[in-house]
Amino acid sequence: MSEEISYEKILEDVECTAVSPGYSTLGDIVPVSLHWNNITVTTIKEKRLLLKNVSGYAKSGELLALMGASGAGKTTLLNMLMCRNLKGLSTEGTITVNGNEMAHKISSISGFAQQEELFVGTLTVKEYLMIQAKLRINGSKKLREDRVTDVLHQLKLWKCRDSKIGVIGEKKGISGGEARRLTFACEMLSNPSLLFADEPTTGLDSFMAESVIQILKGIAKTGRTIICTIHQPSSQLYQMFHRVIYLANGSTAFQGTPQESISFFEKCGHRVPDEYNPSEWIIYKLAVQPGQEKQSNDRIQKIVEQYEDSDHQKRVMEQLSDVSEKIPPPEMHRANVFTQIFALSTRCGIDVWRAPQLTLAKVIQKILFGLFIGLLYLRTPYDARGIHNINGALFFLAGEYIYSTAYAIMFFLNNEFPLVAREYHDGLYNLWTYYFARCISLIPLFSTDGLILLFIVYWLIGLNTSVMQVIVASIITVLASQAASAFGIAMSCIFPTAQMTAVMASPPLVLFRLFGGLYGNTNTFPAAIRWLQWISMYRFAFEGLVVNQWSEIDDFHSNAKNNWTNSTTNDVLDYFAFSESAIPLDIIGLILISLAFYLIGFIALVHRMKKAR
Repeated sequence: MSEEISYEKILEDVECTAVSPGYSTLGDIVPVSLHWNNITVTTIKEKRLLLKNVSGYAKSGELLALMGASGAGKTTLLNMLMCRNLKGLSTEGTITVNGNEMAHKISSISGFAQQEELFVGTLTVKEYLMIQAKLRINGSKKLREDRVTDVLHQLKLWKCRDSKIGVIGEKKGISGGEARRLTFACEMLSNPSLLFADEPTTGLDSFMAESVIQILKGIAKTGRTIICTIHQPSSQLYQMFHRVIYLANGSTAFQGTPQESISFFEKCGHRVPDEYNPSEWIIYKLAVQPGQEKQSNDRIQKIVEQYEDSDHQKRVMEQLSDVSEKIPPPEMHRANVFTQIFALSTRCGIDVWRAPQLTLAKVIQKILFGLFIGLLYLRTPYDARGIHNINGALFFLAGEYIYSTAYAIMFFLNNEFPLVAREYHDGLYNLWTYYFARCISLIPLFSTDGLILLFIVYWLIGLNTSVMQVIVASIITVLASQAASAFGIAMSCIFPTAQMTAVMASPPLVLFRLFGGLYGNTNTFPAAIRWLQWISMYRFAFEGLVVNQWSEIDDFHSNAKNNWTNSTTNDVLDYFAFSESAIPLDIIGLILISLAFYLIGFIALVHRMKKAR
């Protein structure tokens, strides 16, 4: 008995914490009521009916649960209410918020806590919330900090505020319950009057599940309207909801309080046995049992018909007709462009530098490659064979800048696309500000690692070291890396999976490499395909490095310098069909290729994001 009292006391403390001190830093709540009438949803291709004339409502201060067996239509109804994930569906009916039809604009006045915890796992809990606060809160830095602190306390996240969220399969982070509460914390920063939650207790143990629902109930007490889907809650958890809606075969089977649902199904001839969980029993009666499809469908149809003739349905229809004032719901704050770029650049930058596969491993790789290539071509003499070897080393450098950078970057969007899609459709930022911030965040690392490789091999091989030559080689290294980065980003935006991205990126990289200049004098290639050299980043990078190397012989190579003439330079460059004045064009070419691929990537991202709505 003492254990039970202790357990109840804990849950009471959780609820008290969720409502006290009333989310003071979040500001006032404008109550909203959500009504939906005669919602019908059909798949366009198969003409399969998912929802049929479903009507209902959710009031301010209410925690409402959408329930039903798998395939009953609860997720479809939730998507309809949020106006999301409706691709390939034909929809009918009306949905209003305070009497106003909102359509896609409903995301501007509501929050959505998805079932999947989507975060940037390299950030700590507090870091992630502070960046979310910059995007969601219009106010001073102190106000954002106070609100984050308030939310951390009220959602029981204070103890793990400095813990990294974690990356599945890479780095252990916060627990499942903490991740679920962090999802709600992000949404609460916007101070929404309307909150949707998809399966908020899935994957949690019974105690954590009840604490999450208790927190949601406490949030509802502040005047918010909360709608969630839930699958077979425990008996104790079931009674926490203010109202429940049961769906079966796309129709409404019941709508009312949890206690009323028990008496209603008893009137339908399906009394809940004392030893059974009420919600499990009701869902069992509303499910189509394998091998008993006809009996199950007949039973469901009778229950639906009895509900349509019941007082519960009449009360719902009365509520739907009682919308006297069309008060426009307030829209949540959206940060300006500069704040969006700053916040997203900060988040992306932290993510890049803390990701082990992009930082430490990449730097170590470049150091090892640099030492190996430098020792392989150590102090190469400037004779006929030496010149040939040095040109081969320069092509390897260009290839390493391009190939390794492209493949290191090209999976970035596949990993974070679900998070970006959710935040973009929630109205947190413009798509171009995210794209710009993400591209900018990758520049430092993928410039630094190329320069590390260059500076290691430069003096080991014995390349010409005049100040201008070192500067030009550094510029070409940075631009070649950025062209490869732009290519990798474009591939990641175009193709939806990492496997497809890797497969489809290989042919153009091989083609660019073939036209890089080392494998043949490009002027001797057939005229019909010779133009491909002008879209090859390998060509511009290799040509720039070669022309820069042989444009001047330094004093460290005195023997070669005495015998070196303009004719010698021309002979080396003519072998590749390179021009002595090509460096400005090579720099411009690398810049244009970078801009072109960045543009292609953004267009592809916009297209994918429209399809993801």
